[in-house]
Amino acid sequence: MKNIKVEWCENFIKAVFKKHVPEGGGIYTELFWDMAEKSGLWERGTYGSPMSKALGKLTTIEAKHDDNGNYLYSVFKIA
Repeated sequence: MKNIKVEWCENFIKAVFKKHVPEGGGIYTELFWDMAEKSGLWERGTYGSPMSKALGKLTTIEAKHDDNGNYLYSVFKIA
């Protein structure tokens, strides 16, 4: 994997949220990871990567549940 800077990942995250996420909304985690992989800033199966560090700095994870409290999916939200 090439040498990727956390700053590049932070800029990518901000651009994704600006373009695709309504203010106050979130983005489905798997959709985000697909976009990050296609950008070349993240490689599937890696942990502790610059993208993970940038996500930890800029976002929170929110679980979505149905009316009965069953887990449906998770979203990243800008912190």
